[in-house]
Amino acid sequence: MRRWRLAARVCGAWLAAAGALRAAEPATKEFIWAIPKAELHIHFEGTLEPEHYLELAKRNALPVRYATAAAVRQRQRDGRDLKSFIEVYEELLSVIRTEADFREVTLAHLRRTKAQQIVYTEMFFDPQMHTERGIPLATVFAGLLAAQAAARDELGVRVEYIMCFNRDRSAESALAILEASRPWHRRILGVGLDNPEEKDFPRKFAGVFARARSLGLRATSHCDVNQPNTLAHHWGCLDELKVERIDHGINVLDDPALIAAVKARGIGLTVCPTLMEAEIPGRLEFRAKAVKQMLELGLLVTINSDDPGLMRGLLVGDLMLAVHQTVGLTKAEIVTLAENSFRIAWLPEAERATYLAAVRAAAAIK
Repeated sequence: MRRWRLAARVCGAWLAAAGALRAAEPATKEFIWAIPKAELHIHFEGTLEPEHYLELAKRNALPVRYATAAAVRQRQRDGRDLKSFIEVYEELLSVIRTEADFREVTLAHLRRTKAQQIVYTEMFFDPQMHTERGIPLATVFAGLLAAQAAARDELGVRVEYIMCFNRDRSAESALAILEASRPWHRRILGVGLDNPEEKDFPRKFAGVFARARSLGLRATSHCDVNQPNTLAHHWGCLDELKVERIDHGINVLDDPALIAAVKARGIGLTVCPTLMEAEIPGRLEFRAKAVKQMLELGLLVTINSDDPGLMRGLLVGDLMLAVHQTVGLTKAEIVTLAENSFRIAWLPEAERATYLAAVRAAAAIK
């Protein structure tokens, strides 16, 4: 309950401070909260909240340099670029050590999402960040799969997993993880790429992704926002990695040919209009406008939370509301965002149809 109250205070404080945004009509918030939604761009490691970080550090007898959760959040506010963000990210995940830790962190997040009708989650996890710390791959999978079963049985929500490779590690390291994880391939949906975006990263991992596809795994990749060589990276992800989704993908809008290709190929775009602890002026407005434009172009865009443990604890419902407050989504656009989250999810068609019917039923009631 303590974490729930904290999340409510954080969200409430942000809304009170955001004077430039439209006042949220209670009915709109109710509508957003009531519609079933899927989360397709969230990192397991990035769900860990500062309070939970300190609890795990204490339980695992690990030294930390922070006395309070407020001090952790101040460290998050002090970072204003991707490099410093990843430094904090890696510092926080360092306290996740045991099978029980992996299970607990996952379930703590899923308990929060249930209240916003996020009924289906495809969660990224980064095995290299754990095996390099001496955590066996078997421990990682045991904890995540235990959380999956508990989420189904205790919470009535569903979580599936996407195994990500880090772009700042070698392709050989990614391939080694891919092969080592083969005993669990039937328990994951596919593979992705994240962490710092390096020059020509799509080509670097083309062989790894070809191998993953040959093993029956699906493919996505991050293309972070406004990075060097971003259009070449988007095209590389489409043509060399043959991805089905692009995570973030906002810079698709910078190239009419890319817009056409993404639309023609049915590529999903998992945009994250997240609010950082150290929010950059104009960042939310830029991303919210991109979501609106993608909707108007008929692209398969979704709203996602990315790393809520480092980003004010805001979830998909919170962020849909923030986008609405910023650019004024219509009811039909809100429904489309919810539907898109299931349209581009890696679901069997019968299950997709069931989720889409639930979205439409909830929208009709409201």
